[in-house]
Amino acid sequence: MKSFATILLVLFLAAACGQQEQEKIGAEAGPAPDEGYIVQVGENYITPADVEQELAGMPESRRMGYEMPGGEQRLLDEMIKREMFRQEAQRAGLDQSEEYRQRVEYLSRLALVEMFLEDRIQGSVTVSDRELSDYYEEHKEDEFTNPVSGETQPFTSVRDNIRRYLVMEKQRQVFDDYMEDLMARYEVRVSDDYRAQEQEAQPPLESETEFDGTMMPEENMP
Repeated sequence: MKSFATILLVLFLAAACGQQEQEKIGAEAGPAPDEGYIVQVGENYITPADVEQELAGMPESRRMGYEMPGGEQRLLDEMIKREMFRQEAQRAGLDQSEEYRQRVEYLSRLALVEMFLEDRIQGSVTVSDRELSDYYEEHKEDEFTNPVSGETQPFTSVRDNIRRYLVMEKQRQVFDDYMEDLMARYEVRVSDDYRAQEQEAQPPLESETEFDGTMMPEENMP
């Protein structure tokens, strides 16, 4: 009897494993993209273009971390995990919920604003080589010279840092000027109802007694 039960258990486990293998997600995925792909994840494919788009959408500081040795594999691992989570969320029906629709709408507004700022602010700023050299010469003594040793950093070693600084300063100026123009062209008014609610929500100020210069009578002093 024991051997028969063992055989049944082995057959059950084998059948279960076979069933799991048949139900593996993506075993019958659609055709691969014409441009090729790096890895299949369930029912979808991650292509070289997907990786390039992922890197392009990152801030420069984060992107530099993935450009180091081993960074591309680390990024690919993260994209694989995220894609599996996405497909699981779809199977759970989360993409049909009202909360999902609201989040997508919110993120789409943010993306539109980012695209506009990239075009109007970042894309409108350039720094010439003359500006770089002029800044270096003007600030050579106070920024690029060691006050102890008197050694001055060469222009070639600080050029990229100067460029980043000047670009940021120009972008900030363009942004401030553009915001001033927008505030002049747009009507921005807080509703009376909201203003009243804010005033009601504020705690009352404690009354303060001002010193009038008189002293406490001596008989009342301890």
